[in-house]
Amino acid sequence: MRVGLVTLGCDKNTVDNEYLAGLLGAKGMTVEVAEESNPPDVVVITTCGFLQAAKDQSREEISRWVDIREKTGTRLGVIGCLAQRNGNELLRDFPQIDFLAGVGDFERVANMVAGEGKSQFLANVGGESWELTRQSAAVQPGDGTAVEQQPSEIEFDDRAFTRGAPKVLIPRTLPRQRIDKRPHGFLKISDGCNHTCTFCSIPLMKGIYTSVPRQVLLDETRRLLDDGVREINIVAQDITKYGLDTEKRLALPGLLNDLANIEGDFWIRLFYLYPSTVTRDLIGLMKEQPKIARYLDIPLQHLDAGVLRRMKRPHDRARTMDMLRMIRSELPEVTLRTTFIVGFPGETRQEFQVLLDSMDEIRFERLGVFTYSREAGTEAAALPSQITEKVKMRRRDKIMKKQAEISLEWTQNQVGKRRLCLVEGRVPDSDWYVARSESEAADIDGVVRLYSEAPLKTGDFVQAEITAADVYDLEARAL
Repeated sequence: MRVGLVTLGCDKNTVDNEYLAGLLGAKGMTVEVAEESNPPDVVVITTCGFLQAAKDQSREEISRWVDIREKTGTRLGVIGCLAQRNGNELLRDFPQIDFLAGVGDFERVANMVAGEGKSQFLANVGGESWELTRQSAAVQPGDGTAVEQQPSEIEFDDRAFTRGAPKVLIPRTLPRQRIDKRPHGFLKISDGCNHTCTFCSIPLMKGIYTSVPRQVLLDETRRLLDDGVREINIVAQDITKYGLDTEKRLALPGLLNDLANIEGDFWIRLFYLYPSTVTRDLIGLMKEQPKIARYLDIPLQHLDAGVLRRMKRPHDRARTMDMLRMIRSELPEVTLRTTFIVGFPGETRQEFQVLLDSMDEIRFERLGVFTYSREAGTEAAALPSQITEKVKMRRRDKIMKKQAEISLEWTQNQVGKRRLCLVEGRVPDSDWYVARSESEAADIDGVVRLYSEAPLKTGDFVQAEITAADVYDLEARAL
């Protein structure tokens, strides 16, 4: 049986689909990226429900494969965050869906694909699988145990389940199969989130913060390295809280130290650090461990105290600035990345100007910006003084224009320097390779256009001299 996977949303969904691919491969199935030109026997769409744009993209992809299903007979499965959050709605709008599951049900989804078991519509409630029936929207445990049916309590909708929020558990090492063979991979060290950011719907879809056991992560990293990965990207909703639930302490430095001590030539890159829990211990470890890239992604979301209070984010600007100065002092070559949200409810011109002015002070090398998305079920959706889309886009454009100036100054300062680069592959019909230094994360930052007289292989680490730069990309020659 051929199974095609569609991965939408974040890198954590990439990891989840690789778990699913491994489980399907263990059942003897062929797993590939789903292609319309060669429809598989079964397609599984892993959806995203974070922002309205992501929900729209997921629904468009489902609709596209519904059309293909009607022509070819391909079975259609829909899983992941949007299925967890809006499962009833999807089943009503797309009755052609053959099976549906929320988050974290990798093994049950593999059974669904294989046609095993009778549960075809599942939600994750408190870490257990509960079945949704089309007729009554009533739920019963996935093992078939009868329970009192009370549809009002257990519908898939924008509210948390009254029987319990979802919970994603990975208590043991799962088989994992990478479909994308590029030399970077993702290590998801936890799922869920305990923060109460007023704009965020992730707790509605993923539930509470749950760390993956350290030994599982070490085993998984070794397998990724054996599969040709040369950059391990550490991801979670907030990696700084790793271990707080299982080890009763902030255990990220210890985990990173264990990972860095694994034999082999590779980098470790850190994403999504919550600003109030970036510790000196973590920065000290980065100084000592050469395998940890001098790169930190710290989503600040805003820099005006009033906006941050309404977001329920850390709003002590002095403390945030002290943290950033400490990082710059201890790691002079660090690349700092952040994301901002503009157009949050009630954001005044003055508050936006604070954000704009702060960029000159901090001068992040990498920066992304989102316009606020009003998400049902979140606290911010009910706040007064919602901002118009026109104002949001104008503010976004101002942020990006300023960041382009900051970025160009930084890239031009790199000319003449030597950097270690990871080769991603050769550009077809060209004389250069796509590569990245410590300062470029895959798919979200710029790249290094690398020229070399000697042939290079994907996954090679190469010393190079930066010879030219534009706003986001560097050009280099291999030494």
